[in-house]
Amino acid sequence: MTQIINEISHYFIVQLQDMGFWEIIQVVGLMLSFIYLLLEFEQKALMWVVSAMCSMIYASVYYRSKIYADMGFSIFNICMCVYGFYKWWTLSQKNIANKTHNTVSKNRSNITNKNKEKKEIVYYHFTLPQFGRVMAVFTLIWTGISFILKYLTDSPIPALDALTTTINIVGTWVLAQKIIEVWGFWFMVNILSIYIYYKRGLHLSTILLYCFYLGASVYGYFKWKRHGILSHHR
Repeated sequence: MTQIINEISHYFIVQLQDMGFWEIIQVVGLMLSFIYLLLEFEQKALMWVVSAMCSMIYASVYYRSKIYADMGFSIFNICMCVYGFYKWWTLSQKNIANKTHNTVSKNRSNITNKNKEKKEIVYYHFTLPQFGRVMAVFTLIWTGISFILKYLTDSPIPALDALTTTINIVGTWVLAQKIIEVWGFWFMVNILSIYIYYKRGLHLSTILLYCFYLGASVYGYFKWKRHGILSHHR
């Protein structure tokens, strides 16, 4: 136990000393990531813009640390942010239109005020066939990325690196569909990421970020569950 405590203490001391360019970059990423989380909790479309900025930062950090699959996901995520922003914006406009139609039927004089109050959190559940398809794609992506990392790169952790990246890829698509089970994906990937980044020597700010993400994945689920509206129409 003493050895473990000494190792952790030494790690924290080293991380807080002599911050260079890459350490500062990770701190900037940490700040942007907090903003991203706040926007995700509230289902704000601007979340996708901030997410793209974070991905640009961490793509360079992961490349330097030889975490190639996560680097690849960061690049992929920039593209997904365009899709996610468009998807959320479209769903939001559709929900506003439906709400406006229903409000007109009840009370035409209050349409404008009620629609401008705030955008509601709307979420969906996986259907069984949909979940099965997602898991099949998940397996294929994980297998493919693991093979590439093992035989075509010098990645020291090909299977784990591939696993976190696959969860992120699939989870990003699930998030774009506003499926509430996405928070379970984030919970799993955050636990794995904390272990990987600690082993690969990333800066303390990044480790703490993913510890915060871990708690946020639990909070986000209950936030959507308690304050959101379950919809059965896509």
